Formats: sequence, C-alpha cells, structure tokens
Amino acid sequence: MKTQLARIQVQNAFCTNCKNSIKSRLSDIKSISNIQLYVTDSLVVFNFLRANELSDVLNVLSEIGHPEIGERYSGTNQVTSKLCLC
Repeated sequence: MKTQLARIQVQNAFCTNCKNSIKSRLSDIKSISNIQLYVTDSLVVFNFLRANELSDVLNVLSEIGHPEIGERYSGTNQVTSKLCLC
C-alpha cells in the first residue's frame, strides 16, 4: 500500500514543549509515520495509509486543544502543560 502525505494546519499555536507532547500522542496511532511538527507554522505533517488514520489524528489533535484550522472548537477540552510557554 502506498502512503499518503497529510499536512494539517492547527488552531492554537504550540511551543517546542507542546511539540514533543503532541508528537508523543500522535506516535500512539498505528500506521502513521514520519511525524513532523512545525512550530512557527502551527503545522503537523505525517504519512498515513488509510483514511481512518487521518481521522484518528484529527480527533487526537482536537482532544489536546489543537484542532484543524476551520474546525469549530469550544476550547473546553484543551489540555495545557505546566511546561507550555504558549
């Protein structure tokens, strides 16, 4: 199976400390790879095999307070780190 590339720009900017937490959470999703996070662009880039993995990533990002740009977000589920400098 050929992998697809996803580029997701997220709401709520993240710092370097947040980047590590986000990458850790996304690494738990099976079959996604090459996860890269770009702090200055609020961008998450990764490879995936199936559409359900893309959906899983979007759900995780929303859960941790970094939903995709354009997604309605109430902010009630935002998890903030004590180390966060955002």
